[in-house]
Order: sequence, then C-alpha cells, then structure tokens
Amino acid sequence: MNVKIVIIVTVITILVSLQYTLNKILVELREIKRILMSKYR
Repeated sequence: MNVKIVIIVTVITILVSLQYTLNKILVELREIKRILMSKYR
C-alpha cells in the first residue's frame, strides 16, 4: 500500500515538472520567433 502511494506521488511530480518545463520551452520559442520575425522585417 505504501509503495503504491510513493509511486503515484512520484509519477504526479514528474508529470507536473514536465508540464512546467514544456511551458517554459514554449514561451522561449515564442520569444525567439518574435525576435526573428522583427529582424527580418
């Protein structure tokens, strides 16, 4: 029972951190795209 709880908490933590990381990457990509667009105009 205890092991199950630990595994579930670990999986949830990994998912949340992945989501956060993906969001940061997306924001960075948008910034880069915006900068590139403004340079080429």
